[in-house]
Amino acid sequence: MALQEAYTASELAPFLGIDARNVRERAKRESWRSRPRKGRGGGNEWLVTSMPSATREAIASALMAQDAPAVPDPAPAPAVQAPAESLGRLTQHQRETALARLAFVREIERAAAMIGKEKAIRNLLKALADGSLAPRLSELVSVANDRFGSGEKRGLSRRRLYEWCSLFASGGDAALAPRHQGKDMAVPAWAPAFLAIWQRPQKPSIADAYRQFADECTGTLPSIFAVRRFLEKVAAPDREAGRATGNALLKLRPYKRRRTDELWPTDVYTADGTTFDAEIQHPLHGSPWKPEITLVIDVATRRCVGLAVGEAENAFTVLDALRVACLWGGIPCILYTDNGPGYKNTLMASEASGMLARLDIELRNSIPGRPQGKGLMERAVQTICVPAAKRLASCSHGDMDQDAGKKVFKITRAGLKQHGKSPLLPTFEAFKTALLDRVDEYNATPHRSLPRVVDASGRRRHLTPDEYWHSFGPRGFAALPVPEGIRDELFMPGIPRKVRNGMVQLFNATYFSEDLADFHGDYVEVRYDIWDASRVYCWTTEGAKICAAELEGNAMDYFPMAQIEAARERRATGRIARLVEKVQRVAPGATVLLPDAPSTHTIMADSIVKAQPLPVKPVLDLQAEPTVPELSTRRPVFTSMQDRYAWLMHNPDSWTDADRKWVAGYVTSDQYADLHTYFEARCIAWPGFEQQARN
Repeated sequence: MALQEAYTASELAPFLGIDARNVRERAKRESWRSRPRKGRGGGNEWLVTSMPSATREAIASALMAQDAPAVPDPAPAPAVQAPAESLGRLTQHQRETALARLAFVREIERAAAMIGKEKAIRNLLKALADGSLAPRLSELVSVANDRFGSGEKRGLSRRRLYEWCSLFASGGDAALAPRHQGKDMAVPAWAPAFLAIWQRPQKPSIADAYRQFADECTGTLPSIFAVRRFLEKVAAPDREAGRATGNALLKLRPYKRRRTDELWPTDVYTADGTTFDAEIQHPLHGSPWKPEITLVIDVATRRCVGLAVGEAENAFTVLDALRVACLWGGIPCILYTDNGPGYKNTLMASEASGMLARLDIELRNSIPGRPQGKGLMERAVQTICVPAAKRLASCSHGDMDQDAGKKVFKITRAGLKQHGKSPLLPTFEAFKTALLDRVDEYNATPHRSLPRVVDASGRRRHLTPDEYWHSFGPRGFAALPVPEGIRDELFMPGIPRKVRNGMVQLFNATYFSEDLADFHGDYVEVRYDIWDASRVYCWTTEGAKICAAELEGNAMDYFPMAQIEAARERRATGRIARLVEKVQRVAPGATVLLPDAPSTHTIMADSIVKAQPLPVKPVLDLQAEPTVPELSTRRPVFTSMQDRYAWLMHNPDSWTDADRKWVAGYVTSDQYADLHTYFEARCIAWPGFEQQARN
């Protein structure tokens, strides 16, 4: 029960240990004053101030033994003489100690109103000694005393209670907090010299920096333990300054977060690229290849709306990703990217013919060297691409086990060498399917940065990017689509070119159209398809389409092809006749067979071109019995080694010892090996040549 100015007889009975009738008799005997009781029931209540001191002490002791609230209802405010310190600036231990002491101060103030402060303190100490103190206060004794030890060593004293009352009266609640000596945060005199050595981008260890510091120190050298204790006191951003710079240091400092609550879909697209952490088969030559993936994310909904795959993050890969994003999601207002070459180039950012100017998209680039500004995009790229790479056997991510990665590398290279493919190396089509499935999975997965909803099962979860995108439809959102008639040409890169006689020059090629005749001497925008060089599309500088110009559209044959073919046939007949004459001189009696050359067509990148006939090679029919001219038995003068060998083989009876020695060396030489087939056709090949070659 809280302290009151007056009590009824029934309320005083438990305090004094007697019944209500005896309370009334005692009141008459001790001349207590009374006043009418307010409220229901009426009657009188006895004023505490009119009671003898012994009675008031008994009431105070009884109230102290009760587990009553520490703060009385009509508690007077302390006479604060100095600005009170806020409890919020204290540690948890200091707050708990201050509140425990405040409970004793308020208990003393409650009893002091009846019996005075001195008697209130003595009664409190007596109740603590005989164990009659309220359990609530007994539990706070050790907390309020704030001493090491246990049991009786944590008791209270009259001096300590008076001190707490004085502190509360002068400084309020916070003055009751213990004042423990904290860490010495003073900067030692040697600290700047040591930090100059330790705070370097090479990141020397404390031990190494201390050795260098000891060699240069001229004053009192601190111990390495003192150095370690000092570094532990320094805040991490200040301690790592110099050892970390740029992005590494920014990670330790406070930053501002960008809100996207007010954005709608297609307000801002952000794009970035990454090298895929897995090998696949290149679609052209089949070699192992790590593709470059460019993703486009809608900032408001976190939805992936664009995707492109290329060999590098260049202008054409980014253009393809932007094309997919605009066709699938809509044309954005702002494109937020980094400063890579795929975004800052004439093809994308030119004011006259750039793709962004053509689509009325505003380009915003992030601050160079500050990837934190594009953290949303960086996180999305990792969320989409890393799981997709880890699902492939050819994964090369940093988390991949090194030994397993080496085995996969050897298996794939062996398979490519033997069979031209490997089951562990995905094809380009399989890779595209896996990547598109991962994008669909990402768009259908709850995103923790999106609002929460309660789904049909009653579970509270975040919205998925797809769900959040579609939620804007009922609110009046409609994406700006790409016009149907110019979907292809709108995303073609364009370059200004000057028209001359109905022709425009582009990449060392000439394109012609009769419709360009009226634009002679004027500049037009030439748009081209990077995959088809057979034609270009010409637009005026105001954005009106002119025509489609064909590659070499005004070219004609220099002479009629019938005349050219006749001349080619006459030339071929003459060359064959001269070739036959030459063959007869080398191999008399040989015949020349001309193989048929069927007409074929070769599929090329731009068109189907009739292939030229293969050059005709004479075929020597050496199966027929050769005609060997009759040789004279007289030793001639040889002009070459093959003539000498041929004469000796036809005249074995004319050999000398020198001839035998020469033949033995000649048949093992490279000159003979080159002519062995020739000698074999004339039946003068050395019999043991093949056996020697095999050995």
